[in-house]
Amino acid sequence: MFRPSLYCLALLSALAGSAWADESKSEVEQSASESAERPQGRSAAVPFIFTTSSMGFSVGGAASLQGVLQERSQLVAVGTYSENDSYVAFLGAYNLHFGDSGRWFVDLQGFDARFRETNVYIDGNPDFDTPAGAHGSSGDNFVLGEESQRDLYATLRYVLPMGAGKHSPQRRARLVAGIPVAPEKGEQVGAYTSIEFEPFYRERTVEGFDGLYQKDKTQGVSLKLDHDSRDFIPSPSRGNRLELQLHRDFGSGERSSYTKWEAQYSHYLNFGASSWSKQQILALTAYTSDVPTWDSGAEGHRPPWFAESTLGGWNRLRGYQSGRFHDRSALFYGAEYRAIPRWQPQGAIPFIDRYYFPWWQFAVYGGVGRVHDSYDLAELHKEMDWTVGFGVRMWIENVVARVDWGFSEEESQLRVVVNQPF
Repeated sequence: MFRPSLYCLALLSALAGSAWADESKSEVEQSASESAERPQGRSAAVPFIFTTSSMGFSVGGAASLQGVLQERSQLVAVGTYSENDSYVAFLGAYNLHFGDSGRWFVDLQGFDARFRETNVYIDGNPDFDTPAGAHGSSGDNFVLGEESQRDLYATLRYVLPMGAGKHSPQRRARLVAGIPVAPEKGEQVGAYTSIEFEPFYRERTVEGFDGLYQKDKTQGVSLKLDHDSRDFIPSPSRGNRLELQLHRDFGSGERSSYTKWEAQYSHYLNFGASSWSKQQILALTAYTSDVPTWDSGAEGHRPPWFAESTLGGWNRLRGYQSGRFHDRSALFYGAEYRAIPRWQPQGAIPFIDRYYFPWWQFAVYGGVGRVHDSYDLAELHKEMDWTVGFGVRMWIENVVARVDWGFSEEESQLRVVVNQPF
């Protein structure tokens, strides 16, 4: 969503606010289950400052409210405003449940942003006559200008009565100080399988400083099958996950219809503790996508540039800007080593000790990937683009805050976001 510059000051640099809770955590509570790690009614707010290449000096805040709408629900709000009149606003409501079976859940998300000065990899740069964002395209083939973004999602999820979800759709994890441990004998293990139905709306408007104006949007529905045996969703240490997703925009008089599919498999290997670490994990992932309607009909049925098969950004090829590569198909492989040191000094730091902050983690990672104008696996494995990097993760107030510094042959990217990349 935003691209911090190399001199970025990280989020959470002004942890002067306080967190408040309805109940405290005892050692017994911490080792019982995920529900104990997320006490009902616990809420927190965090102010922050940062500077980015597209926004300049910015201030903002984030808040998380748990157990407000329903017992296990969570509300998240984030807002920022910058010196060049750019802004970011996000609001999400998660884990809302309904129905007598207890297997139906709803997530709602809304995002709105404006970046006054940013690079967008779309056609329109007069110095280039080749497609922007394609494999092998120049890193200078972008449009410089103002970009507005708007995304709306409503996810309806049903947990199937099979596997680990046969008797209860509610997931549990055995945690000690925020770190998952092996289940005890007789505890429920296995994979949860769910089906998701998601209406979506996405819009991008680009106003180039050279006079270019381009507005694109997509709206439709997606269907997803999720088979998940991870032991702890926020930061897994064991298990695997397979995601298969189909997107469909039925089109209108002002936009083309299209179909797109995505598949991703992730696997987690636990190497246990050591003399200096509480946990060591090797996380592996493979991702691919395609737009089979790309060349159908007289003119093809293609999504707007930001909804194509894309690489670059928060999670895949993190050494490149978001949307740096986009085309009909994509392939990506990634690996990440994550470790939680035994040295955990944050509980003794003034102000920070007011937050529930049981661990921090460092990571080193690498990945290779490529986009192409047809789904040709042999071609997708040739001359793949690469990225390497390192990062820090913090489990603070039941949210994984992530700082990643990624490097590629074109540039480097420093990002401050939430959630593990996979």
